[in-house]
Amino acid sequence: MKKILSLALVCSLTAGASAGLGAQVQNPGVVTGNVVQANGVISGSVRSSSGRPLSDITMQLVDAGGVRVRTTTTSKDGDFTLLPVAYDTYTLQCVQQNKVIGTSSVILKAATESVKMTCTSDAGVWNKAGVVTALAAVAAGLGATGIVSNKGDASGSR
Repeated sequence: MKKILSLALVCSLTAGASAGLGAQVQNPGVVTGNVVQANGVISGSVRSSSGRPLSDITMQLVDAGGVRVRTTTTSKDGDFTLLPVAYDTYTLQCVQQNKVIGTSSVILKAATESVKMTCTSDAGVWNKAGVVTALAAVAAGLGATGIVSNKGDASGSR
């Protein structure tokens, strides 16, 4: 008799538990709320090939479709920060006088991504008229003679 009573009790508890679980099933419906896209910050520094910090360089972040996503300018120390941008793969471009002078691929997959870039060589510095003229004046002051030109070459072979 005890066995029959125990079996009846177990069956009734199992049936009751099953009925209770049925009440917890939800019908499909509309989910509401905000979808948050992961964003991060890309920062870094820009140097010349000799290691000199490059200031006032425009830094552009371009997505895979060629669309410019963000733009900023480097500080006097060559530092920059682009924020906020979605996690993705980008091309980072150094732009000076409307010309791209360096590029780097950047994969943003964390809250911050640090980039160190070399964007140009120092050769362009020596072609500026003021620098060449100043060097010529120093050379003349030291007693040196020669032909200095900031257009073409100064070899006299033309």
